Amino acid sequence: MILQCRNHRTCNRERVASVALAILFTTSLVTLQPGAIGAEPVEEATGQNLASARFEEMGVAWLPSTPFQIIAGVDVGYDDNATIGSNAEGSLFTRENVVLTYDRPGESTQFYVLGIGRFSQYFDVTGQNDHSGNVTLSLTHNFSTRLSFYASVYAAYQTEPNFKSNVGPENVRSPHFDTTDIFSLTYHWLLRFATVTNYTLERVQYTSSSVGNSQNRIQNTLSEEFQFNLTSRTNLVSEYRFQMINYDTASNNSTTQYILAGVDHHLTEHLIFHVRGGESFRSLENDGDMANPYFESSLGYVSSNHSLLWTSSYGFESSTGAGVTTTKTWRTGLTLSYGLTSRISSTAAVYYHHDENQGGTGSTGTQDSFDLTLGLRYTINKRFALHADYNHTTLGSLGSTPGYSRNIYSLGLNYTY
Repeated sequence: MILQCRNHRTCNRERVASVALAILFTTSLVTLQPGAIGAEPVEEATGQNLASARFEEMGVAWLPSTPFQIIAGVDVGYDDNATIGSNAEGSLFTRENVVLTYDRPGESTQFYVLGIGRFSQYFDVTGQNDHSGNVTLSLTHNFSTRLSFYASVYAAYQTEPNFKSNVGPENVRSPHFDTTDIFSLTYHWLLRFATVTNYTLERVQYTSSSVGNSQNRIQNTLSEEFQFNLTSRTNLVSEYRFQMINYDTASNNSTTQYILAGVDHHLTEHLIFHVRGGESFRSLENDGDMANPYFESSLGYVSSNHSLLWTSSYGFESSTGAGVTTTKTWRTGLTLSYGLTSRISSTAAVYYHHDENQGGTGSTGTQDSFDLTLGLRYTINKRFALHADYNHTTLGSLGSTPGYSRNIYSLGLNYTY
């Protein structure tokens, strides 16, 4: 998101920071999840600092001087609940992964690509081997000092459940594809006034009909923001959103309207705060109309050797429980990367959400999930790096569906080409 600026030089600097935080926010919600072995948050700072957190998590604490880079790695570890069932089955595993990046900043156009592929083999349980991958693209283009365009495309194919965002059920391992694509056009009408027009496309597609019959859907969201530059650090924002959710087979289609107000504030040069709040009005195709408060916020901090992103939200989400028609979710997530020394870096990610499920003929009630990932990286030289990771997941029960607990331990070595 691009904030109103007083002059062209300041405007460019704030655009870079805003795009960086957008990449950080988007990728931290939709990259391979902690539930998927070896998942990590992505960050890119003004210039390149936020993106370096992705490489730190892959075992590299530096960014290349050339725009294109390849990192290959091999991990070994132990998963104490590889089948994510109430009766845990543990297994040793190995994983091969490859990361491709392209990062080309520029005056008028900035372009960033991140691609990740993984293959995991389990030795002690059958049918758990997993292929997964995702790609993230970000483009910012300034047509003039008044008009600019931003696009972010994310697409992923994986088997593990998603604990960072509202993709599907978290109590099953099932192959699925999901994408979140954002397109934004900003126009500065006056020195202090700008409008931002956004379109977001989301698609969820499970290959298994047992899950896909209730989860496969397409979601379209249109929004219009009105921004008033109160000071050089503070933007006041009002926003209207219209959202349509259409399921392939489930009879749970809906439209939702949001009326929101908020503020974007640069607390310091490195610390940015965004908040939106208001009312949402949902109309279900087969279950009437309802209203509910809506809230979202993010706090981002970036410095030379560490970064932090804290996001929170409350409101309607797509139902993931069988037979549930309405879900209200409180969701929060914190990701942190910190450079302990020039060679050693650490990462941490914590995600929690609380669901209130209503309606339908299936399981209803509340459900909680908690996911924690910790990582430590040691850079041997500019080619080789070691890393150690730990992931813990706890999912509460929902009606007759039991919850589970899971711990994953892994060690790995990466090589940078």
